[in-house]
Amino acid sequence: MTGPPRRPPPEQSRPASPARRLALTVLREADRDGAYVNLALDRALEGSRLSPADRSLATELVYGTTRWRGRLDYVLDRLSSRPVDDLPVSIRNILRLGLYQLLYLTRVPRHAALAESVALGREFGHRGTAGLVNAVLRRAADEAAAVPLPPADGDPAERLAVEYSHPAWIVRRWLARFGLEATAALCRVDNEAAPLTLRANLTRTSRDTLIKGLAREGVRAEAGRLCPEAVICRDVRPLRDLLAFRKGLFSVQDEGAMAASRAVAPEPGWLVVDACAGVGGKTTHLAELMGGRGRVVAVDPYGHKLRLLRESAARLGLGGIETRRLDSRRLPESDLAGVADAVLVDVPCSGLGVLRRRPDLRWRLRESDLPGLVVLQRELLAAAGACLRPGGVLVYATCTLEPEENEGIIEGFLASNLEFGAVGLGQPASPLLPTSGGPDGFFVARMERRVRSRPAGMRGD
Repeated sequence: MTGPPRRPPPEQSRPASPARRLALTVLREADRDGAYVNLALDRALEGSRLSPADRSLATELVYGTTRWRGRLDYVLDRLSSRPVDDLPVSIRNILRLGLYQLLYLTRVPRHAALAESVALGREFGHRGTAGLVNAVLRRAADEAAAVPLPPADGDPAERLAVEYSHPAWIVRRWLARFGLEATAALCRVDNEAAPLTLRANLTRTSRDTLIKGLAREGVRAEAGRLCPEAVICRDVRPLRDLLAFRKGLFSVQDEGAMAASRAVAPEPGWLVVDACAGVGGKTTHLAELMGGRGRVVAVDPYGHKLRLLRESAARLGLGGIETRRLDSRRLPESDLAGVADAVLVDVPCSGLGVLRRRPDLRWRLRESDLPGLVVLQRELLAAAGACLRPGGVLVYATCTLEPEENEGIIEGFLASNLEFGAVGLGQPASPLLPTSGGPDGFFVARMERRVRSRPAGMRGD
């Protein structure tokens, strides 16, 4: 008599966990379709029924695997008979996920990382691809930590690019400006998890009151570093579940972004134009700084972003905000030309100051993209300047570290527009680099349109 059939090994029979399946789905969407990781992850989590622990694991897997993709591919190429780029998109991302767990998530046991990866291979491939995943990752479990970096006496950019998982072209640019030690430190910060920073709505609460209210909801928080309304969260759960969120007591915004609105220093009653408003983080901040007294015109070419802006303004209880769907390069043709008290132009940029928050950007961006961005930035700044009245304030902001997008833009604008002068915070100098646990990297320049004096000997009417 034969006994009951033997069960296959666990790594061949157990289905993949929902968290890992969701993480793979997001990574495939980003790799195959060019989706933005943060947006794809938010969509996937919103439609899931994951527990808080699984939501946290899925987020860690997506962001960690994306940050370390360059290092992971370097190791996999040395352990697999097929280059990573030649593998089907699902299989290469399963291998990346598995290797990330083996190398960087020490709380995940080796057998769990292997079993989950094989299960994903069977679900998103077939028996043969599951075997490939099993073979490569079993070898990686034994040998990956010993795979050597590029030689220390060779090209420093190539070594740092692999060691810290950054494209070599970015590393070369930073080495030329910041040197070896500072570049390595900058790359290390990029591979940290970005802090969750909130902006207290000063029209409804204070920073200290918000921190106490969050504590009552079980969220540890502390004061930020740069701005008096900034709050850094240490314990996080879905923000929409918080009473403080529903009451409009805060928005999510990094302190680097807050610094741009702070540089405007808007006064109650002003007419302020947010020339590249997006979903309105800076628009609503400007309205809060003005105490709801004045007019903020938010300009953006995308209607869905302006719709989200209006929803945020309503939640925060802010009036005086007007939205206009318009390419900001056409502002000089509008009724805003020459009348604004202040204009904030937070231009589209390469984003190299926010790579820890947008880890996929390092793999998406190409150095050849920079010249086109510079042209757009010049056009947007010139159009924004045309909106100002004499004596008005013009603030230019980016979230990048690159001089042609920052100092170069300001120097060129001031040379071509002699009625403007740089003043106060952000005179053309250097961007603020991202710091561990602190703000993202950013650049802010504040300028004023001078009031032209009447030539001597002329009399007014």
